[in-house]
Amino acid sequence: MSKITISVDSTADLTPDLYKKYNLEVIDIGVVVGSQVYNDRDVTPNIIYKAVEKDGILPKTNAALEVDYRDLFEKATQDGGSVIHFNMSSKLSVSHENARRASQGLERVHVIDTKSACSGTGILAIKASVMVKDGKSVEEILSVIKPMVNKLNLSLIIKDLKYLYRGGRASGLKLLGANFLKIRPSMTVKDGSIVPDKKYRGHYDKAVIEWTKYRISQAINADKSLAFVCHSDIDDAIPQGVINSLKEAGFKDVQRVVVGAALTIHLGRNALGIIFLEE
Repeated sequence: MSKITISVDSTADLTPDLYKKYNLEVIDIGVVVGSQVYNDRDVTPNIIYKAVEKDGILPKTNAALEVDYRDLFEKATQDGGSVIHFNMSSKLSVSHENARRASQGLERVHVIDTKSACSGTGILAIKASVMVKDGKSVEEILSVIKPMVNKLNLSLIIKDLKYLYRGGRASGLKLLGANFLKIRPSMTVKDGSIVPDKKYRGHYDKAVIEWTKYRISQAINADKSLAFVCHSDIDDAIPQGVINSLKEAGFKDVQRVVVGAALTIHLGRNALGIIFLEE
């Protein structure tokens, strides 16, 4: 059987150990901080926080380059191999379009718009990798994975709107009102876009508890074999409490990951997410 390569963008936000365990190839997006251009995985959160909070610089992200995708796809298919590549939502980045263009003329390359972000992309890649290990064909993998795109459940809660305001995604009035009322906004992914969800009030740690209870109540039909808790800079006890709650609710493998530059730039400190698949 010809080799099947599973690849993802760095915005999958998996740990180095998970990339290695599941034999995933990774394409880095670019991160621009002032005059410096980095690969996504080379940017530490402290670089982002210092730029925004001390230097007054708003970092930006650049989509992964078409040439980088093409190099990966050509190498992986040169001896008859195939590639299944997972991009974050095409509504959130042009990386998917770049990967799609790079795949043109290469029959054994399959580019998936996950309509998700962060480890939502990673979950799908992990599922595909397991199927490769089990000896499934490309056609069998795609027949299972493609329907999963619409079964991803991703929700985020943040402490405040500061970073969204700096990035132009929240008005000053909303920022003032949210801070005054101690509103902790949550968001979810719907049809590939990040949209507002429920709002919580009060201390952030208590808001997270209520948010977690709500997310678990929405997980009646969840695939509880795997879930992710992703976060930016945050008190360690908060994500650990979410992990404990998910395990008590029956989730067997709950992976904890730190979000990469793309989400850190937009959400800042004290961002927290839960990601799982519906059955």
